[in-house]
Amino acid sequence: MLTRSGPSPGGLRAGPAGRRERNKAEMLARIKRAARALFCRRGVEGTTIRDIARAADIGLGTMFSYAANKHELLVLIFLDEVDPAVDRALASVPDRPLLDQVIHVFNAIVVHHQGSPGLARVFVKETPFIDGRRYGLSGFMTRLLAGVERIIDEAKLRGELKADVPSHLLARNLFGLFFQQLQAWLGPPHPKRRFDSARMREALELQLRGLRAEARRPRGTAGRTRPHLRKPEDITRAKPRR
Repeated sequence: MLTRSGPSPGGLRAGPAGRRERNKAEMLARIKRAARALFCRRGVEGTTIRDIARAADIGLGTMFSYAANKHELLVLIFLDEVDPAVDRALASVPDRPLLDQVIHVFNAIVVHHQGSPGLARVFVKETPFIDGRRYGLSGFMTRLLAGVERIIDEAKLRGELKADVPSHLLARNLFGLFFQQLQAWLGPPHPKRRFDSARMREALELQLRGLRAEARRPRGTAGRTRPHLRKPEDITRAKPRR
């Protein structure tokens, strides 16, 4: 909070409340840095809340005033890093077919994870089993899936997808396929060198293939079928009628 003061250049200065908030923010940032380093090195299972407090050089009581447990810290770190990347991707969806638009959003997560595969592996292993409603992770998933749903709805409006495709279900299916590729990349025993973008594209394309709207046929061709043409060898082998 800012309070009025004397002849300072801006006419404002930080009051005690402002300093307290700044100090709390700096302390939380220190705790998250310590937790992040330990999660990368030991994983969540190999890290205790006491380890994090010791690495951040604070007392255990102070630690609990910022985070109830290590899973809460893991979600805080995840949201700090991945949430902004997804928001930027959803705000910059290219004017391209649906498949490319969905890949654009998912690639934002991949690019972020490429910067720290060790921590990404922790995210992929632990976050599916964390109570999202308790720690705020469900809000991230709701925003991500809602953004993908909007992309799908726009594809239906421009005639790229069948109108009766349930957008919410398709968004979840597409994310499930993407998450499977994340697991294949970051899974045991060690993360692979590269994320398999080609395999992800193939998986998403297969999901979308039967859902695309059929191209309109010229008038007068509806219902027509091509006549069956006999092969020359069939004619040769045909027996003459008596």
